[in-house]
Amino acid sequence: MSKAHRGAGIVKEVNHGRGTCPICKRTEVKLLYEQTVDGNKTKVCKVCDAHIKNVAAKKSKAEKAAAAPAPAAQ
Repeated sequence: MSKAHRGAGIVKEVNHGRGTCPICKRTEVKLLYEQTVDGNKTKVCKVCDAHIKNVAAKKSKAEKAAAAPAPAAQ
């Protein structure tokens, strides 16, 4: 099967979805991922999206570990 429609959704975006990432300040990257930054929804690059999700996952894991009671030693 051909891949004729791959990327068709970003053609309608301004500059084909490319711009400067507001977090890492890289230029001419695809801004396809919507994230909440400083209380505002904004589009970020793939790398920053992954970084934000990884930080949130680590924070969640640490909170869960802190909330769980320590096993009793016998």
